[in-house]
Amino acid sequence: MVFGNEQAYIRFDMSEFSQEHSDARLIGAPPGYVGFDAGGELTNAVRQRPFSVVLFDEIEKAHPRILDKFLQVLEDGRLTDGRGNTVYFSEAIIVFTSNLGVFVEDEQGRRVQQVTPGTPYPEVERRIREAIEHYFKFQLSRPEILNRFGDNIIVFNFIEPHVAEQIFDKMLGSVRQRVRDEHRVELVIPDAVRERLLEACTSDLSHGGRGIGNRLETAFVNPLARALFTHPLSGIRELTVDALHVDDNVFTLELR
Repeated sequence: MVFGNEQAYIRFDMSEFSQEHSDARLIGAPPGYVGFDAGGELTNAVRQRPFSVVLFDEIEKAHPRILDKFLQVLEDGRLTDGRGNTVYFSEAIIVFTSNLGVFVEDEQGRRVQQVTPGTPYPEVERRIREAIEHYFKFQLSRPEILNRFGDNIIVFNFIEPHVAEQIFDKMLGSVRQRVRDEHRVELVIPDAVRERLLEACTSDLSHGGRGIGNRLETAFVNPLARALFTHPLSGIRELTVDALHVDDNVFTLELR
């Protein structure tokens, strides 16, 4: 756990910053504009908690002018907000994520997938790096942003089965913890039920970790919520998931 605190985490979905004027949300509106006194979401958050992991998710969806705001952050580790106050990022860990290179346009302008789960990792890495370089140099005409990244670009491979199992176990553990916190009940999941859930959630890894979570919600979280709604919980300290059934792609489970 970075900085020893799960709350030391700030996330921005960059699809919300696709318009040029949305930079006011990050650093605050300039003097004379509505919201000037409020400051920016990014600058306020880092000022209040300088030791943080700051995640900018899907950076390619942001307006190019928004990306220019990061030049000073990546070069000097500071940013001036709309009120003229300087915020320092020297204690923060900044992470940008992107799906650049997974899909490209063919000669007819159609969006096609150029790397798949079966593509060897060296080839995945080469194609992704080439796509990132092409995007910043030629599509955005912002090679200076790419230069700020330097060699700090990590290309992740597609999720492999053993990694998918670790993701699944962590998500399942979070569900059990939520039941423990909200109902004061320990949820026991026998190995047979776990294996069946694992198969249901990781048989198709084409949608990544989010796909595992979506499948777990369908196969376990939703039927568990229905079962808990009808099961008497008064005085019960432990519940066991006795069986998991699926009928016409509808999951149900039995508790005892």
